[in-house]
Amino acid sequence: MSLVPKADLHIHTTASDGLSTPEEIVDKAAEQGLYAISITDHDTYAGYHKARARGAEKNVEVIPGMEITCDYNGRECHMLAYGFDLANEELVSFVHKQKLRRNKRARVMISNLNKLGFDISIEDVMAESGTLNISRNHLAAVMVSKGYATHKKMVFNKYLGDHASAYYKIEYAPVEEVIQMVKRCGGVSVLAHPGLYFVDEDVTYMLKAGVDGFECIHPSHNFTLQKRYTKLCDDNRLLKTGGSDYHGHKNAQHNLFGTVAIEKSWVDRLLEVCEQTKKH
Repeated sequence: MSLVPKADLHIHTTASDGLSTPEEIVDKAAEQGLYAISITDHDTYAGYHKARARGAEKNVEVIPGMEITCDYNGRECHMLAYGFDLANEELVSFVHKQKLRRNKRARVMISNLNKLGFDISIEDVMAESGTLNISRNHLAAVMVSKGYATHKKMVFNKYLGDHASAYYKIEYAPVEEVIQMVKRCGGVSVLAHPGLYFVDEDVTYMLKAGVDGFECIHPSHNFTLQKRYTKLCDDNRLLKTGGSDYHGHKNAQHNLFGTVAIEKSWVDRLLEVCEQTKKH
């Protein structure tokens, strides 16, 4: 382990749209000298238990996490949730509803693709997704496997991307509801990669909505954005987090696991607030 303890609190696995298993992520974290991680798969914490078990073997702390898709004034918004009680009935119900929302979108988009002349079925897509939440990536993979496109990016550009010909918008829960739900489940909410999608007006909205923190360190944030969001959090006594947003793809971001990380004091404060939340 490095002399300065570091953590990565934004990682995806095969439980959603990542390429590495939860166990492989923990092994990689140990190799990189990370003392703590959080697996933040999309709308599921299915990979947590396997990761935690491997973490106990590798001396890597695994913090409960999830990247929740929610609605912000008609726009899709990603909220990172940490430290929640996995056995909380409201949380279990919410995650199930997210899965149903994704399944509905898949069926509507498949119908739209059928109308465009493509022969794919929900059975094809479920064979691709297995027990995981169905994502647009799974639909794109089926389109490629059936020879309708040479790569998934082409499918997104032509058919599945926002406002493309087969696109269907999910009606997700409002961001305010998600923030309050996470609090009731003993966790904290952190706005993911704010520099990518949000301006000052949006940040003010999130503050009023009760967000607990902002993801300051992210591959999409240059040094100026890192400083901006770190100062914002410090000025408002909010949590600071960060991570590599690792998915395992073979591109530039593939090499940022273990590099884009945060200091231990930020993690300690996050866990402290989670404990306080659970006592209220």
